[in-house]
Amino acid sequence: MTGHWHPEHGPEGFLAAAADQARLVLDAGEGWPTYSAGLEFQGLAVGAMSETPAGEYLPDVPTALNLIWGALTDEMDAPGRGPPEQDAAAVRHMKQAATEWLTVVNSPVDRATYLDHWVHEECGYRRSL
Repeated sequence: MTGHWHPEHGPEGFLAAAADQARLVLDAGEGWPTYSAGLEFQGLAVGAMSETPAGEYLPDVPTALNLIWGALTDEMDAPGRGPPEQDAAAVRHMKQAATEWLTVVNSPVDRATYLDHWVHEECGYRRSL
């Protein structure tokens, strides 16, 4: 991988922007403001993925964050969602993800563990065989 995660600042810039976005999720008001900040987190990841040159594998970190924040925001906006208590639980889940991200963002090993845990255990994506 050649490190094109962020159009201007490479992987380090992306990680710094992802930490900033996690702080915005934590600072957001309950309910839809947290949801909006979560959507922006997913948008950051998608933007980094879109900068991947044709023919290269998508970078693991932005791809995993896209999956995570897509699933977390789906907890509030997916068709057939439940009562208002479900929205409150979704907000808590997003804030938990953001809090934990801030504790691991600067450690490649801890970051990989976080991504694996959140993609598979928290968000329920199946592991590939």
